[in-house]
Amino acid sequence: MLGEGELRTPVLIVGAGPVGLSLATDLGWRGVPNILIDQGSPGDRLTHPRMDNVGIRTMEFARRWGIVGKIENAGFPRDLPLSIVYATGVLGHELARDTAPDKNSAVPPLFSPQKHELCPQNFFDPVLQAAAGSFAGNTLLYGHRLVGLAQDDDGVRATVEISGEAAPVEIRADYLAACDGAGSVSAEMLGLAPSQSRVLACSTNIFLRCPELAARTAGRRAYRYILIGPDGTWGSMVNIDGRDVWRLQLLGSDEWPQWTDAEIHGFIRRGIGCDLPYDILSWVPWSRREMVVDRYRAGRCFLVGDSAHQLSPTGGYGMNTGIAEAVDLSWKLAAAIEGWGGDALLDSYDAERRPVAIRNVLQGSANLAAMRSAPASPLILSAGPEAEAARAEIGRTIQKAMHREWRSFGIHLGAIYADSPIIPVEDRDAPEQDVAQFVQSAVPGARAPHIWLSEDRSTLDLFGDGFVLLDFGSGPDGGIDGLMNAAADRHVPLRCEGIRHAEAARLYQRRFVLVRPDGHIGWRGDRMPDDPHALIDLLRGAAPIDLSSSQTNHRENVS
Repeated sequence: MLGEGELRTPVLIVGAGPVGLSLATDLGWRGVPNILIDQGSPGDRLTHPRMDNVGIRTMEFARRWGIVGKIENAGFPRDLPLSIVYATGVLGHELARDTAPDKNSAVPPLFSPQKHELCPQNFFDPVLQAAAGSFAGNTLLYGHRLVGLAQDDDGVRATVEISGEAAPVEIRADYLAACDGAGSVSAEMLGLAPSQSRVLACSTNIFLRCPELAARTAGRRAYRYILIGPDGTWGSMVNIDGRDVWRLQLLGSDEWPQWTDAEIHGFIRRGIGCDLPYDILSWVPWSRREMVVDRYRAGRCFLVGDSAHQLSPTGGYGMNTGIAEAVDLSWKLAAAIEGWGGDALLDSYDAERRPVAIRNVLQGSANLAAMRSAPASPLILSAGPEAEAARAEIGRTIQKAMHREWRSFGIHLGAIYADSPIIPVEDRDAPEQDVAQFVQSAVPGARAPHIWLSEDRSTLDLFGDGFVLLDFGSGPDGGIDGLMNAAADRHVPLRCEGIRHAEAARLYQRRFVLVRPDGHIGWRGDRMPDDPHALIDLLRGAAPIDLSSSQTNHRENVS
C-alpha cells in the first residue's frame, strides 16, 4: 500500500510489460528514480505469453544492463533446434524446413557482440522484473490502476486506485511514460489515441500442454511450425516453453471468432497432426492490427510501445520496437531531469522513433502477407507422387516468401534517424538498408558500429553513460579541448576515448565521432567544429544558456 498523501517521482511509468520494465531498468541504470505502476499482478502476462523473440538490438541493451546471462539461462532449453518447419501439422507432412542451430551452437553475427535470443515472455518478463527492481531508486507497484491524469508546466499528477483499498492516491511526477499497451488508458486520457487503426485479422491463441508431442518429434524437432492446409496457411504452432507447452495461433479472418469447444479441439488435433492426449490451458481471441498514433508526446507525457503502435507479430518486431523506444526516451528524460537537456531533445523522441515504428508496422504486415502466400491445393493431405510434388512446390513457395522474416537484421539494427532535429545535417551517404540485409554505417543518426577492440570488449561497450567522443587519430589531440569545455559549460556528460584500431577507424570513416547515450551517432568530422557550443546545444536540444548566471539549479537554465 502506498499510504495517504502524495508521492513524488521524476518519472512515472504506467504498465509493467517488457517495454515498461525496460524503461524502468534503463532509467535505474542511469540513476533516475522512477515509479512503475501496473493494475495486474507480476505473473499475469506469463499465463498467455505473446512474444518469444528477444531481438539482437534488445540483447545489446541487455549487455549494457548486465543481464545477458540471465536471459540466456532463463529456463528455455538451450538444446532445442530453433528451426522453422512448414508442415500440415507438427506430426503431419513436412513441406520445407529452415534449419537453425540451438542456442548452444548459435554465434553472434560479425556486426554485433550479441545474437538474438529465443526467450518467450514467460521466461523474459521475470528477468526484466528482477532487473528493474534491482535499483534502489526504482519502485514497482502492482495492483495499482491509473484512473486520472492531469498535467501543467510543473509536472504530471496521476490518480491511482489500489486493489483492495478504498481511497485512491496521487502520484506527482516530472514526466509520465505510458507503456500500458494496446487500448492504452493513458493514451485515451492524453488525447493521443489513434485516429486510424486497421484490423488485419481476428486471430486466436490457444495454449495447450501435450507431453507426448516433443518426444514424437525426436530427431526432427523444431521450435516453430507454419501450418498449411488445403486452403493455404491457417496458423502456427510454437513450442513456447521448449518442453510440453505449445501455443497454437490461428491466423483468423475478418470476423471476431466465436469458436465452440468442438472447433477449438478440432484446430488442436489438426495442428498436432494426429490424435495425442493434451490439456487446453487457455484460449484468447485478439485483433491483429496495423496502427501508429499521430503523436508520441503530449506535454510531459509520452507513449511507448504498443500504446503508440500495434503491428502483426509476424517478425517479432513489436516488443523490440517498444524497447528501442524506451531506451531512446530514457536518456532524454534523464537529460531533462539532470538539467542539461532541452525541450527539443524531448520532442526528438517522436521525430526519431515514430518513422521507425511506421516502417516496422508495414513490414510486419508484409510478413503476414508472405505467411499467407502458400498456394491452396486439394492434394496437400493426399498420398502418391502427385501429392508429394504438390507439397514440395508449396514448400518452396512459402519458404522463399518467408525467408526475410527470419533474417530481419535491417529492422532491428538499421534504423537511421535521418530527420532528427538534434543531429546536424552532414554527409548522408548511408548504405541502403534492406529488411534482411544490414550494413553497418557511421553516418550521424545510425547505430554506432560494432567491432571487437579486444577479445571481449566491443565498441558498443563504450557507450551508454553520457556522450562519448571517439578519437581515431594517432597524432596530437586535434584540439578537442574546445568541445570538451563546451560540454562542461552546458553540463553535458562527455568523455573522450582514444581508439588505436585500424579496422575500427576504417569503419567509422572520420577521425572524430561523437556517440550519444543511446549508442547512436550524433556527429562526426575530421576536425573539431568551428563552434563547439553550437554543436553541443544542438545535440542536447536546447538554446544556449547564459554562462554568466550564478544559478546552480541547471534545470532552470535550460530553455
